Amino acid sequence: MGFARTLWTITRRLLVLAILFIAFVGSTLTSFYLSRGKEVTVPKVVGKKQSDAVRIAQTSGLQVDTIEIIDESSPTDVILRQEPKAGMVVKQGYTVKIYLARGKN
Repeated sequence: MGFARTLWTITRRLLVLAILFIAFVGSTLTSFYLSRGKEVTVPKVVGKKQSDAVRIAQTSGLQVDTIEIIDESSPTDVILRQEPKAGMVVKQGYTVKIYLARGKN
């Protein structure tokens, strides 16, 4: 009778630990999912004028950081590159870097 009782006690403790572990993992995953925020797709702004690129990005819920590049071979005030690339999924409010051509008129 002693062995069966010991086995039952160990089984109950393992069951309680398993339930606690599942509850912990579930609550962690739930809080991670809820804290992620709304996701948006980065629009394509390469080749557009700066004012249009900023408007498009902000309409999508993104922030914009403009970096000017001196490029004599490109028209002025046109976006040459963006980071992240178009089509990437980011959290709303993410800052998109746009590289603006300065040089040839």
